[in-house]
Amino acid sequence: MIVDLPNPMKSPMLALMNAMEVIPEDEQGKVVEFIRKDSSAKVRYADDEAAKAAAEAVFGEHPELFRKLAQ
Repeated sequence: MIVDLPNPMKSPMLALMNAMEVIPEDEQGKVVEFIRKDSSAKVRYADDEAAKAAAEAVFGEHPELFRKLAQ
């Protein structure tokens, strides 16, 4: 039996929130400071070519997993 669930993105109950809306005000400063100090939190961007190469590397490393996911 297949149940057709409503699309959660169209649900009136869904409200998109950013991190600052979820983190209590008295904790926000600590979180911001942690992110600023965390060197791994640096934002990096990949151009289309780099993104395609990364995807090919991941798909190439786990072909059976992605074959099963595609079914």
